Amino acid sequence: MRIERDVYLVGSGTMGFDMTDPYDCNIFLFNGGDSCALFDTGAGMGTEQILHTCSEDGIDPDHIDHLFLTHAHADHGGGTAHLRDHIDVAVYASEATAKIVETGDEAAVSLDAAKKGGIYPADYVYRSSTVEHVLEGGDSVAVGEVKVELIRTPGHSHDHCSYLVTVNDKAYLVGGDAIFFGGKVVLQKTYDCSVPQTISSIEHLGEYSFEALLPGHLNFSLKNGKRHIDTALAITDRFGCPPSIT
Repeated sequence: MRIERDVYLVGSGTMGFDMTDPYDCNIFLFNGGDSCALFDTGAGMGTEQILHTCSEDGIDPDHIDHLFLTHAHADHGGGTAHLRDHIDVAVYASEATAKIVETGDEAAVSLDAAKKGGIYPADYVYRSSTVEHVLEGGDSVAVGEVKVELIRTPGHSHDHCSYLVTVNDKAYLVGGDAIFFGGKVVLQKTYDCSVPQTISSIEHLGEYSFEALLPGHLNFSLKNGKRHIDTALAITDRFGCPPSIT
């Protein structure tokens, strides 16, 4: 689904727009010309549908040669190996995310607990995959006409990162699970979910300029997207915690 010039939503599950597999996060694609940048993969059970959506939108899947992961959770990074079954794509991630994805460490993403709690199917397997490029905070990558900068935003998980993406003179924050529409966050009973780090990361994101907010779930904003950061900060400034989407 084309949402702006050179920007597409190509996957989304039940916590979004019900476009692809129910377990998928929002999956965004930026068209840089002969190269395209994909952000997150979903869980891997709807990979073929995601690529079919790209084709229907006029995007040649073979032009998707850059994949950026916000974090390793199954609904965001679990489809990495599945995607590579179909296309030749280079994977970019933080060091912490890369370690999890390359080992397929289900405990590191609390998938063992999630399957025990019935959140994921018991037979779901987190397949390992190579990560070619490890990025640090502030590192930038050019994908044709698209510029991608990694921002470290731990809190939802210890390895979480967001991306500032610039194309056609417009800045987009691909926020993953760091911040959502309405200034909300996501707090879970996982070993590495941290309220202080979540708030610190929102404060850090407030230092950046961007027009559009593209979060990992729920709705997105193409104009005045930074208002969602401001909403969260108005709460934390009063020593509160932004409400959770779960």
